[in-house]
Amino acid sequence: MSKASHKQALYELVCRYAQAVDQRDWTALSRLFTPDAVLEGPGFSFAGIAAIVEGMHGLGHYSRTQHHVHNHLAEVDEQQASAETYCVANHLSDAEGVTRKLDWGIRYRDRFVYEDGLWRISSRELLLDWSQDLPLQAGAQ
Repeated sequence: MSKASHKQALYELVCRYAQAVDQRDWTALSRLFTPDAVLEGPGFSFAGIAAIVEGMHGLGHYSRTQHHVHNHLAEVDEQQASAETYCVANHLSDAEGVTRKLDWGIRYRDRFVYEDGLWRISSRELLLDWSQDLPLQAGAQ
């Protein structure tokens, strides 16, 4: 597999993460990580697949999320890789009859391992660059 092919596979992996989280597909999410993976961010740290999946259940208080993956720069070295990926994550919630939209500007710093022909996330650090919380406009749902 060429370096370009590995980089494409890594990009697809981070897109699969966004899709699994947004669709609340915990089985698919669990397949993206190594057994000893760590997922960390502001105010949370989950170690191991079971803890990661359980922790992501916290998104359940949002009626919907969308993670939009943008810039993705990866460095590949044999069986390991690292990347920084930009993401804007939209979170919809209802409070007191008002739908709100919380947006996060995220940078993920990832480490990956290549095993058995597949890339998996071994560590993911979520860095929150900015946040915005606003009422959603009528008719926008």
